[in-house]
Amino acid sequence: MHNAWSALQWLITNSTWAAALADGYQCLSAQRVAAQHYPQLDLGLPLVITGVASQREATQIKHTLLNAYPSDHPVTVLAYEKLTQETVDLVLLGELDQNAWLSTPALLYLPSRQQASFTALQEIVAHLRAPEGCPWDRAQTLQSMRHDLLSECSEVIEAIDLDSATLDNGQHIAEEIGDLLMAAVLMIQIATEGHRFQMADVVHGIVTKLIRRHPHVFSDTVVDGVQTVLANWDAIKVQEKVAKGQTSTHPLDGVPAALPALEKARQLQSKAAKAKLLDRAALIQANSELARWLGPTPDEKSLGELLWQLVALAQNFELNPEDALRNYAVHFRQLHP
Repeated sequence: MHNAWSALQWLITNSTWAAALADGYQCLSAQRVAAQHYPQLDLGLPLVITGVASQREATQIKHTLLNAYPSDHPVTVLAYEKLTQETVDLVLLGELDQNAWLSTPALLYLPSRQQASFTALQEIVAHLRAPEGCPWDRAQTLQSMRHDLLSECSEVIEAIDLDSATLDNGQHIAEEIGDLLMAAVLMIQIATEGHRFQMADVVHGIVTKLIRRHPHVFSDTVVDGVQTVLANWDAIKVQEKVAKGQTSTHPLDGVPAALPALEKARQLQSKAAKAKLLDRAALIQANSELARWLGPTPDEKSLGELLWQLVALAQNFELNPEDALRNYAVHFRQLHP
């Protein structure tokens, strides 16, 4: 009886696949892939999955892989009992669990997705920063990338704003997120060259933080809704600051100074209201005309129209609304030292 090892040996020595596998490949068990939500692998290398033994397992593997590969990505199926060229099946990933081969254990082979892996992006950026790379990329510093990072974030938001039920702007959004991702990877490469931190440090930091801040997912904490999640999140953040020696925390801390004024005001108000430093209801009553201007059923359109009118009013008096709101937010923060 054939097994996973003999099937793998047959695959890597067969002329059809030997060349593709010669520069390296990754081999994972069906059980491991089926247990994941996103496949932990390098898309730039061919993938071999061993020990697929049931339709249920094939379905789980399909759903995992569809987070990284398109539905029409080819999959070669090699049943352990049929190690011959004539009995190899070629299926599409989206139809992986709809074939007769599922009656016997099998090995799956997926060709690589060229120039589609995260490591490929890291290699390109490192190359651009190398002595033989690009003068512009080589000249960048963490300080110089600040404006590019802000610009790329704004372009992602603009692309999302254009997305609607009638206009699928997905390709444009993906392109802009790619530009944003490139800026982040470039900043990490700059830090790597300065021996400050590496991509692994960045990823390890956010992965451990996400696990730590979601005890209701990764531990036994029980929550009854979003508000409990947010309360736990704030409590965990306080514990993190104490662990770092930051014992003197202020409830209004943590609002980035460089935020656009409206978002800065929203975050500052949210923190102030939570800390009972701001009574939003009383603030609204201080100018009851605002509610009338918004109408009986305010929505994004009516709010946007009111803000648009306020910008026109500010311009009429030669005032910069962005600066005015930012300065007032700074003033409010100074009132609560």
